[in-house]
Amino acid sequence: MRSFGPPDDGSSASVTGQDEGQGTKDQGRSGLLAALKQTTFRSLRHRNYRRYFFGQIVSFTGSWMQSAALMWLMYDRTGDPRWPSWLLVAQVGPTVLLGTFGGHLADRLPKRRLVLRTQSVFLVNAVILTALVAADAAVPALILALQVITGVVQAVDLPARLAFVPDLVPREDLINAVGLNSLVFNSARAVGPAAAGLLFLAADAAVPLFPPGVNGVTLGAIGCFGLNAISFVAVLIALRGIRVPGEGTHGSETAGGSVWDGVRYLLDRSALGGLVLLTLVLCVFGWPVLTLLPAYTRVRLGLAEQSYSLLVTGLGAGALVSALATATFGSAARRAGFLVAGAAATAAGIAGLSAVDTLPAAIGCAACVGFGLILFLSTGQSTLQLAVPDGKRGRVMALWAMTLSASAPLGHLLAGQAAAEIGVVPVLRVMAAGAGVVAVGLAVLLAGRRWRRPG
Repeated sequence: MRSFGPPDDGSSASVTGQDEGQGTKDQGRSGLLAALKQTTFRSLRHRNYRRYFFGQIVSFTGSWMQSAALMWLMYDRTGDPRWPSWLLVAQVGPTVLLGTFGGHLADRLPKRRLVLRTQSVFLVNAVILTALVAADAAVPALILALQVITGVVQAVDLPARLAFVPDLVPREDLINAVGLNSLVFNSARAVGPAAAGLLFLAADAAVPLFPPGVNGVTLGAIGCFGLNAISFVAVLIALRGIRVPGEGTHGSETAGGSVWDGVRYLLDRSALGGLVLLTLVLCVFGWPVLTLLPAYTRVRLGLAEQSYSLLVTGLGAGALVSALATATFGSAARRAGFLVAGAAATAAGIAGLSAVDTLPAAIGCAACVGFGLILFLSTGQSTLQLAVPDGKRGRVMALWAMTLSASAPLGHLLAGQAAAEIGVVPVLRVMAAGAGVVAVGLAVLLAGRRWRRPG
């Protein structure tokens, strides 16, 4: 029998459907968050690593702000494309000379305390740099000297930090932790230069408020350097809150051995030694893109410092996506494929930069370079950390750090000099070809070959 009640306009069914749809969405969100916690961000379950992770986010963001601002400041003052290269060489060059010593310290001394001291020195250095620029006393030679001091401290800090990560997570989460470290570093690479660009814009707008002779580049640089100094406080707080079991007796357990034990370890394991060598070659051809970007922005694109910051941010964004992919999908079975794909993407991105002349296309190519380099480097780093025993980890990771640092004098200086002689675009083409050779070489060497298991 038909009811004579109010006609059914479907509203009740509609509300029910909306409730069910909302419930499905909420379940989907919670399911996604749970999946991320169990996969991409699973290392954050561990208290020590969680503190380290969030402290590094703030510190690295400040460091990338300072790096972008410093390169543009020096290029603006000198007009010489070689100055950014010299600054990077001054900072990372000492690691090539002193890295084995730094790795030996990391194996002999409690790593947390060692990193705490090196980060404190970085804070002081940033304060001095800020004061010098604010006082208009930052001549190029003096800034170069400060970068050398930073490099000497980094020769100890970098091996210690690389060797410290396995102390913060169980072995089964190490690949994920390395991927998250890359995520932190490259999130900062994306955010830091973008923040620097905003500060430069604000500084340009504020120039009329200052006495004649003050320019926007100088004001923006002062802001970036000052914020970097403040950012080191976050990592110092995080380090003080970390408690590593057995930290007080760590040095006595690993005091034996030579500073060259890391070299012997890699010589006895040709696959790992070959990985380190190929890493050097790829970085020689890949990372100089960073030091060429100021000249590329002005000469190739005809743009100013804000566009340069966007290019560096694009490179960092690509690296960020790569770090997420590594943290989520990285595994022992995928290492060979990730290494080859990383080198190939680097070559493709550099080749694209040499061919395009518009900002959006250049940002996309820079992102491709960042993606490829970090896919390769994070995979290679986790391969070494999983293979090396605890007592030699500091010294072997020092060689990894030396490899990355050696790419500066071999790559950045050559690229900067060549750009001054023949132009930016021809140099980019040569770099793309070199990275392509590495990709092909890796594909040949890794075909059918398995990495040696830890032991």
